[in-house]
Amino acid sequence: MINSQTEEIKSKIDLVDLISEYIQIKQAGANWKAPCPFHNEKTPSFMVSREKQIWHCFGCGEGGDAFSFVQKIENVDFPEALKILAQKAGVQLKKLDPQFVSQKTKLMDITKLAANFFHKALLDSQEGKIARDYLAKRELLDSTIKDFQLGYAPDSWDKLLNLLIKKGFKPNDIFLSGLVVKNEKGKLYDRFRQRLMFPIFDHNSNIVGFTGRILDENKENQGGKYVNTPQTLIYNKSLVIYGLDKAKIEIKNKNLAVIVEGNMDVIASHQANIKNVIASSGTALTLEQLKILKRYTNNLAIAFDADLAGQIAAQRGIDNALSLGMNIKIIQLPAEINGQTIKDPDDCIKQGKEYWQKSIDQAVSIMDFYFNKILKQYDKNDPQDKKEITSKLLKQISKLSDKVEQDHWLKKLAEKLEISENILWETFNQYYSEFSKENSQEITFAETRPQNREDLLSEQILALVLQYPQNIDYLINHLELNILSDEQLKQIYKELILYYNEKKQLDYSQFEKILLTKDPNLVNRLTTLMLLADKDFFNFTEEQIKQEIINIINFLNKNFIKKKIKQVEVLLNHAEKNKDDKQIQELSKDFSNLTQQLNDL
Repeated sequence: MINSQTEEIKSKIDLVDLISEYIQIKQAGANWKAPCPFHNEKTPSFMVSREKQIWHCFGCGEGGDAFSFVQKIENVDFPEALKILAQKAGVQLKKLDPQFVSQKTKLMDITKLAANFFHKALLDSQEGKIARDYLAKRELLDSTIKDFQLGYAPDSWDKLLNLLIKKGFKPNDIFLSGLVVKNEKGKLYDRFRQRLMFPIFDHNSNIVGFTGRILDENKENQGGKYVNTPQTLIYNKSLVIYGLDKAKIEIKNKNLAVIVEGNMDVIASHQANIKNVIASSGTALTLEQLKILKRYTNNLAIAFDADLAGQIAAQRGIDNALSLGMNIKIIQLPAEINGQTIKDPDDCIKQGKEYWQKSIDQAVSIMDFYFNKILKQYDKNDPQDKKEITSKLLKQISKLSDKVEQDHWLKKLAEKLEISENILWETFNQYYSEFSKENSQEITFAETRPQNREDLLSEQILALVLQYPQNIDYLINHLELNILSDEQLKQIYKELILYYNEKKQLDYSQFEKILLTKDPNLVNRLTTLMLLADKDFFNFTEEQIKQEIINIINFLNKNFIKKKIKQVEVLLNHAEKNKDDKQIQELSKDFSNLTQQLNDL
């Protein structure tokens, strides 16, 4: 059953379209290429085949199909990847065998059922009126409440717990979902009581947790104003961004993510049809969250109060974004509109969504924001203040990852303070060195897979002739089988020689079937070779391809002969030590022949 459903899903999903939801990919010949999302690289080595529905990175060596891509990029196991892709493909999954149901899947089923329970309690229950009144006061429409699946947690110790047990979930699984709390005696009770419930969705629209807001602020012993699901197997607050599941398409279309503080700001923005808005939930944006955002855009506009932008949590998020080379703007809300004090985007929208949109459109770059803020705080004509300005702004410039940007802002600072650029550069290098050292552990990526030139060229020569089979004759006549050192490549080349000598042409699909009967791993290697040809040579002319083939064959032949000469030299030295005249004579002759062959190439 699993196999049939995975094949159905794969048949309905185009791998190129799937991967383009996560990263920007460009066509390269018959295939597609991009910088690898799994390791840091300057030259794109990540290739995708629409025909074969596979992907492969020639830098880190990762590769596979739609399921392996989702598993790796989402950091999930197979059952979760199956659910994600089934949802994208519009495939209704049949009840899975227990061996395929992971703990994460169980927890997601529990949170989904809980969200339905809370939503129904909000809409239909008498006691849910307190939450309905609150939402009416916040001017939320019924359609918005439905879209965000807002809910109400009844004022009960065990209503949700009993429902989940009745539905067949084990108490321990319910506890692991974070929806219940265990007291000192080990008794379980509902975590959320008499609260407005905000389901937290991951960017694939799975409910992974909740935020609960108190509704009766006069009631004692309720805990904090907001209570959140604790860290669980499915909820990691460092990876989840509130509202991203509903905002990601608009973020990609507008090439901008607007970041606000609270959940209500996100909801109000979406209701106002400004949908590229997400929430930081009052915490610093982590590197992991920002890397997820980078799949959709490199541009952020942050709607924090001017004072908040200087606070530690907000500053850490900004620093993380700058370290990843993201472009950041700061949205500054008007202090007052129509006589009403404006504290947040929700206040702004209530006065008219055009005010909020205008604030977004007029966002200033992070460096302009810092320059304006710091130059207002200090007197640039006072020597001590000038020193403070220099120190604070150089510290911010040092966080920029682009040298051209650094140079631009250093020149601007020198101009503003009327001091020498050379002096600034000297001081700046100290800040830059310190910042790089502080962040070196955080901004690390997987190392690329080492590969010597001989192996690389062996792959390339086979990739080229498979992609341009009119050159197979030349290859067979000029490159001996034993020159290839990689055993898989040697096996593919051997089968290619046998096949071509019989058929005198290359039918790729037939050749693939022959390899499949020999060793399925050879087919996987063959497919990556086809991707490699497009990665390195997709814009070459036929004449350039022919010359490249000649050059590679020439190198491999020379390299092979050089290795043989070294082997003969070792044996010759050994024979001379043993005074073996006969062997010396034979080896000298071999040495002479090999040297002549090398000169003739």
